[in-house]
Amino acid sequence: MIELKDLQKKKKRFKLFLFVSYLLFATLLLSAIFMLHIYFNNLTSIKKFEHQATIHAKDKMEYLNFFYENVSNTLKAIAKNRNFLNFADRNQDKNIVKNLFLTIIDSDKYYMQLRFIDTSGNEIIRFDRDKINATPYEVPKHFLQNKYPRYYCKRCLLLPKGKIWFSNIDLNVEHGKIETPFKPVIRIAYPIYIKNNYKGFLILNIFMRDYLKILTLSPTFDVYLIDEKGYFIISPNGLYNWSRYTKNGKNIYKIFPKYAKKIMNAKNPLFIEKEKIFIQPLKFQNSQNLRLIYKEKIEKIKDAEHYVAKRTFFTVLLAILVAIPFAFLLSSPINKMYESLEEKSNELKDLANNLESKVKEEIAKNAKKDRLLENQSKLAALGEMLANIAHQWRHPLTRLSLILQNIRLYSSQGKLNNNTLNNYIQNSLEQIEYMSQTIDDFRNFYKEDKEKTVFNVENSIFNAVNIIEASIKHNGIDMEIDITECIKIKGYPNQLSQVILNILHNSKDALELNKVKNPHINIKLYKSKNFIKIEIRDNAGGVPIDIIDKIFEANFTTKKSTGTGIGLYMAKTIIKDNFNGNIDVENSKEGAVFTIVLPIKSL
Repeated sequence: MIELKDLQKKKKRFKLFLFVSYLLFATLLLSAIFMLHIYFNNLTSIKKFEHQATIHAKDKMEYLNFFYENVSNTLKAIAKNRNFLNFADRNQDKNIVKNLFLTIIDSDKYYMQLRFIDTSGNEIIRFDRDKINATPYEVPKHFLQNKYPRYYCKRCLLLPKGKIWFSNIDLNVEHGKIETPFKPVIRIAYPIYIKNNYKGFLILNIFMRDYLKILTLSPTFDVYLIDEKGYFIISPNGLYNWSRYTKNGKNIYKIFPKYAKKIMNAKNPLFIEKEKIFIQPLKFQNSQNLRLIYKEKIEKIKDAEHYVAKRTFFTVLLAILVAIPFAFLLSSPINKMYESLEEKSNELKDLANNLESKVKEEIAKNAKKDRLLENQSKLAALGEMLANIAHQWRHPLTRLSLILQNIRLYSSQGKLNNNTLNNYIQNSLEQIEYMSQTIDDFRNFYKEDKEKTVFNVENSIFNAVNIIEASIKHNGIDMEIDITECIKIKGYPNQLSQVILNILHNSKDALELNKVKNPHINIKLYKSKNFIKIEIRDNAGGVPIDIIDKIFEANFTTKKSTGTGIGLYMAKTIIKDNFNGNIDVENSKEGAVFTIVLPIKSL
């Protein structure tokens, strides 16, 4: 009897041991699975944050650079105007110049003030606008001031020929006090030299409120804009806006003390993975050193914390609920053990099925990645197309602007007759027709090839050259095309043109980046045995040896701020898959040599 009692006690202890053991095991297993899920989800979230922040910051940087360049071009256009130069040199054509100033300031609702100041600091002509979208007006002569004591006047009187000056983005000051509500403004100045004699400078003040809103607008991130001292210009919800001038005096050293030095020293885009902070320096020529700081929205962080807490609770609860019945099953009599083994076998089958679904899921992810690369390539091509259209349209737009100014001038002087008006209209229509033809050319160039056709390789080469020709000439690059015979193949003409255009873009960028004297690009088409070859050479110094074998890989780029790493990869893919050919690159004494090889048997 005693032995039987001991056996029963041991049996009870064994059942209790099995129950507790399985409860702990199930809890630990589910917790481990959950923690792994959190870990990999966090990794994905970090990569997604960095990718989205990089794209967003790049767009904002290009937006700000476009703003600076557009304003610079406005001042340079005035400085080249013959009537304005006559006025600045001999005080002639004053009324014409006033009309010119009024036209310029009226053309943009954000232009706050446009002035010409002489070498003594005296305002000679001044047009003002009191607020955004208000009607501009000329300031009477008796209200014109001497600005020599102001810091910007002293800076501008020392400007060398052709040098644009940008002030800091700052708050407007009236009568020695910061104007309220705050009015962010920026000044841009350009010196006027006539026959190397300094005559004064043009200066344009611009309302910056809406520009700053666009620069920091994001539905995804909390975006901060800081100045060169680390003070906040714009912050989320306006909490620290213009902190240099407010009582709170908040700066980056107080809000981000751990990473403040790293952020202020960043000269290139910087990602602080641990805190999910992305920094984008903003700099255009001699303009102010600004920085955009991207941080995950507080609402998203709170949602993530709530998600983790909720999942933790349900994980523990699920572990207990699952552990109890299985613990009893394992502690049941031996005759039920086979049922338990069968159940475990079913679990293994489910695991195998899950593994198979995981494999399919990864295959689908890889296919999605390939589509993403293709879409990125299309977006990059779209960006290049817009840049090329901008180059093509620059001159006709300038001519149209001058025609409109001349019509206004002749009309104001009463000299506009029907013959003159018709001439101007005909000239305008010719410029518009040229711009319309440009759009048609670009649309045809980027039209997708649906079927293989027999085409002249020479036409594909010249189609690519026509697209980039304006940009090539703008950068002073000489281009030679050597074609000795008519070569026709069967394939996709637009795809071949896009491959050639991509290589030409790379050559142009390399020549521009390396500031090569007497830059040139040579294109040669010829037959070699059983192959057709297209050689594209430049004198940009060549591809560094340590990366020459990587330039056709996906996502590999040497242009850290502007490159996508897609262009050459897609070019090689098109030639290899659609033409059964190949692209190689090697270095000559002068620079890189790209060779497109197409087999004749594929025609």
